Amino acid sequence: MAVSYSWEVTQMTKKPQVNDLSDVVVHVRWNLIGTESTTGTTGTFPGATPFELDPDNTGSFVAFEDLTEEIVIGWLQGVVVDEYWNHVTERIQKQIDETDDPVEELSAETLPWSTGSVDVTPTPETGSAE
Repeated sequence: MAVSYSWEVTQMTKKPQVNDLSDVVVHVRWNLIGTESTTGTTGTFPGATPFELDPDNTGSFVAFEDLTEEIVIGWLQGVVVDEYWNHVTERIQKQIDETDDPVEELSAETLPWSTGSVDVTPTPETGSAE
C-alpha cells in the first residue's frame, strides 16, 4: 500500500509592515492529504506553521502579490521534515487504516449481555464476583 501526498494551503496571515517590507506572511494554515493508491482512501492532517522574516536575509523575500501556492508549499516542505514529517504521515496513515479496516469501541451499556446494571458483589466462598 503506497500513499501519495498533496499539499493544500487553506489560509495565510500577513502583517502590513515588517521593517521595510510590506504584506509579510507570518502564518500559514495547510492540509497534507494522503491518498492510498489501492483503495483511494484519503487521510488529512491539518497544520499551522508560523514564519518569521529573517532580517539578515530579506533578499529572498517574495512580495505577497507575487506569491504562488508552489512557493508557499516550498516553505512548508522546508519546515515539515524529519520527526514532524513522520508524525504527520503517521496520523494520515492511521486515518486511512481506520477507514479501510474500521473498529468500533463499545461501552458497557452496548455489550450483547448488557441488561442494565449488573451486581458484582464478591461471594464469601471464592472472593470473586458472580
